[in-house]
Amino acid sequence: MAQKKSTPTEIIPAPQSAPLAITAATRELTPAIWRMIGELAPVMYRARLFNVVSQEQAAAIMLKGYELGLSTTASFEFVQVIQGKPALSPRGAMALLLSSPLVKNVTMTRLEDKGKFIGYECRMERVNGFSFTGRFTLEDAQRAGLVKPDSGWAKYPENMCLWRAVGFAADVVFPDVTAGMTTLMKAPEMYGVALTEGGDVIDAPASVNVDPLQDLITQYGAEKILEVCGGIPTTPDEVEVARVKLEQSSTQ
Repeated sequence: MAQKKSTPTEIIPAPQSAPLAITAATRELTPAIWRMIGELAPVMYRARLFNVVSQEQAAAIMLKGYELGLSTTASFEFVQVIQGKPALSPRGAMALLLSSPLVKNVTMTRLEDKGKFIGYECRMERVNGFSFTGRFTLEDAQRAGLVKPDSGWAKYPENMCLWRAVGFAADVVFPDVTAGMTTLMKAPEMYGVALTEGGDVIDAPASVNVDPLQDLITQYGAEKILEVCGGIPTTPDEVEVARVKLEQSSTQ
């Protein structure tokens, strides 16, 4: 079968004086960083801007992001918790790659056969010359039993092929940059999600709702809440006031 490659899209990282991310291996978790994460976690949870369900989850996301080389706020954009598992979004992986001084270039090529889309190739190259080309086609997906009715593969086949090829290449050439967190690119169906062309997650299952009062009891215990607040809060406003009092008492 004759195959045609469309014009490849080449992405060459530009020099950056202050990159978004650095190689994960160069990051060291210091007591000061850990304290900062501990102080930010309650704030990020209460802000309700990033869909985190607890302070602990907020801290875990920032910690994982920091280990990868992301800033604290960028961690919430790129590290996602799906079905209780932390995952690096494809867009996050590309952010790490394109800000890394280890990357020489990244080329993505749309594959066609007689004008019909059949898959994607992605070639990545390190500055030391080592390179690899990842490839994934619709035929590969069908052979693996991935194309099912109403699945991401049925609705967004090009996006799914694109990011799978990118993930394969990143695993071989830049495992030190992505820390091997490419499963969401290579197998989004494991999480029950699909991916956009830009690398965002779509069709993700709804986050589990957490009762704020139960979260407070789990974190501090009923006795501590009674001691500090003089009773168990019942309304959302009372729960929030109680949370502030308990946080203040724990720092004294």
